[in-house]
Amino acid sequence: MRPAAHLLVALTLLAAGIAAAEPAAPDTSGLPDLTPEELFLRASSSALQFEHLRAPSRRLLVRDHGTSLPYLVTKLDTDDARERHALEDILVKIGEPAVAPLRESILSEYEREDTTLGARLAAGVLGRIGDAGALKELVAGVRHDDWKVRASVASALGRLGVVEAVDPLLESLGDRNESARKGAAVALGRLAGSGVDLSSMRPVAEALVSALDDRYYSVRMSAADALTKIGGDMVVELLTEAAGTGGSPSDLLAIRALGEIGDRSSLPDIAKLLDSSDWATRAFAAEAIGRLVPDRRTRKRLARLLSTEDHPFVIARAGEAVAPAE
Repeated sequence: MRPAAHLLVALTLLAAGIAAAEPAAPDTSGLPDLTPEELFLRASSSALQFEHLRAPSRRLLVRDHGTSLPYLVTKLDTDDARERHALEDILVKIGEPAVAPLRESILSEYEREDTTLGARLAAGVLGRIGDAGALKELVAGVRHDDWKVRASVASALGRLGVVEAVDPLLESLGDRNESARKGAAVALGRLAGSGVDLSSMRPVAEALVSALDDRYYSVRMSAADALTKIGGDMVVELLTEAAGTGGSPSDLLAIRALGEIGDRSSLPDIAKLLDSSDWATRAFAAEAIGRLVPDRRTRKRLARLLSTEDHPFVIARAGEAVAPAE
């Protein structure tokens, strides 16, 4: 037998052996006969015996949502992490048909005294589904006693993509809890990113600029990010004022936001900050100028700065700003 023939025989035998070693497909034929409770047990279980049944069980719960939803919403308050993850996945995939029972359930979950897990999960799912019809029920949670609920509600409101969410989010931006304030700032940025025009709403811009001075870093950064997403002449004007003479954390965030927005009308004001006595202000100004693309006059200012500067961070940022674009 020729070598090639030997090789062919060996490959054929190998393929046959591999095929024989493959496990048989798991039997899922009995799943359609199970109750929603039994299906959810398999859909959320960590047991190895149910591993092959998780995905098909979830698909059946989604497909047969007419019968599964009444049971699923009774599990909103579960404290089992696997059940919560499974429930969120299933309800989001059900989508619009899940909105009505969730809107009804979240109101009763707000009233519970033993746990707020159900309210938080319902808010999160309603937000991910993104149905604006849930606005009223979500707004009802803006003043909830539990800050975790208020934070979840703020996040959900930002996902609805409607301008009516702005006022309750402005209230949340003034919340006494930093996580709720951060959630509101992120939500306002998400609204702007989804196409809701906030650029002419002065109360929004003023509240976010004020939040640049928040005592918590996460709130300050979230507010700055939201401002860059909103943009517009009014935001640029307020940020330019906020940048002031530099030196404070809020000033630096305002400078950076101006650079990220990319409106070159702010270039002259930012260029003045290259003369600041504060090295961080000079560095942030140089970085922002680099984003805005410096004109001839500003390039000369950067060159003068580089001739006298001794701080390595400022030198690096100014060097990048003055370098010719590739």
